[in-house]
Amino acid sequence: MKKGIHPELKPTLFLCGCGNQFTLLSTKGGTVHLETCNACHPFYTGKLRVKPAFLELTGKT
Repeated sequence: MKKGIHPELKPTLFLCGCGNQFTLLSTKGGTVHLETCNACHPFYTGKLRVKPAFLELTGKT
């Protein structure tokens, strides 16, 4: 890798509306406020009620 062309990675605190927080390396740095995360998003918690598109196309339930 060439030196001096890549942005610096800084620890970034991510805060979700549900209260979950985690730290990752990011070029942004500081604090980022999120609306949803993996702890509260319906897709990841299993509360999503929409059928996948492949089931809608084939007519299976």
